[in-house]
Amino acid sequence: MKLSHKLVMVSAAVLMGVSPVLGMAENTVSVQAATKSTNGVHNTYGKNSKVKVTKTMKFVDRNGKKTSKTAPKGGSYTIWNVKNINGQVYYSIQTDLKYWIPATATEGTVTYKSGNTTYTLKSDGKKVTTSTSTKKAVKKTNSNKNTKKVVKESTKKTATKTTKKSNSEKTTKKTSSKKTPVAKAVKITTKNKAYVYDKNGKRVKNYLGTSYIGKKITVKGLGTKTINGVKYYALQPNHYYIKASDVTVK
Repeated sequence: MKLSHKLVMVSAAVLMGVSPVLGMAENTVSVQAATKSTNGVHNTYGKNSKVKVTKTMKFVDRNGKKTSKTAPKGGSYTIWNVKNINGQVYYSIQTDLKYWIPATATEGTVTYKSGNTTYTLKSDGKKVTTSTSTKKAVKKTNSNKNTKKVVKESTKKTATKTTKKSNSEKTTKKTSSKKTPVAKAVKITTKNKAYVYDKNGKRVKNYLGTSYIGKKITVKGLGTKTINGVKYYALQPNHYYIKASDVTVK
């Protein structure tokens, strides 16, 4: 009887030691599944992206088909993903990508990053305004004693040459060092479906996961540029443009 009692106690201890490990394994799998993404879907900053529904409607799936789940007016949701469906921007309220709602039916701000560009989408229940910011990569270089010597010698030579320059050369330098004025941003709204082009006037396929912007969508125009005789507004200078004839300016 004493031997049987010991065996029972050992078996219970082993089971208690194993069960927490199994629980940790299950949690790890669920986190990995939540971070997966699909083509054309952009992950947001999660809890920093929240919206409120402005009218009662049905959620749709990732293909734009209505589901049985209802989004009530006034309901608040955290947005986890952004995707273009049939030329319109949609938000996903779950990480499993099952339920989506059009951005134009919400109020709030959603932010996500693609490459070095951060996109901020603001909706007011009628239209969506998109703004972008690009962070330039800074290259770090290692320095050593020899490099420092070369820099010091170059600095001395440059200082000597600068001392010998005439007043007219100094004036020319000041004139040429003026900063180029930055174009003032304006709000532009698409008349109908409007295609997006690159800096050479060719259509792109990867602007927010699509090649065009839907009807009545408001974005920021960051200056104008003429490409092959056609006027364009810059969505992101040197990268994305939209024809001036396809939009109205507010």
